[in-house]
Amino acid sequence: MVGTGIRRDALRVLVVDDDDSTRKMLTQFFNDEGFETLAAENGVHALAVASAEQPNVIVLDMGLPVLDASGFARQWKQRENAFETPIVAISGQPFGEAMAREIGAVIFYDKPLDLTRLAASVRDLATRQAEHRRGA
Repeated sequence: MVGTGIRRDALRVLVVDDDDSTRKMLTQFFNDEGFETLAAENGVHALAVASAEQPNVIVLDMGLPVLDASGFARQWKQRENAFETPIVAISGQPFGEAMAREIGAVIFYDKPLDLTRLAASVRDLATRQAEHRRGA
């Protein structure tokens, strides 16, 4: 987990990517954009972090080791209220977009990422998800 003192009213994004440089870059980027940012390097770690911290959005790399994106999504969706958490899939692989649709991702972005578009999408999804959780 990145950061300390996470506020429960903050918009939280979980970045899941096995590539250290991409994960660190996205974590810093989302922190700079005002999000409380969490990070995980594989699907198993992502399940633990997502369960404990209840992020508003999960940014999920499609090429994960240990527990791949499909396995993560399948196990995550079995958890209470997990369906309320949108997944934004990212990948540099040719199979990424088709796999993203299969796991139920709401948005897919190819790597290299357009960070402006990614931030706008994540902010919109996180805001709507937070309002839904508050019953607004």
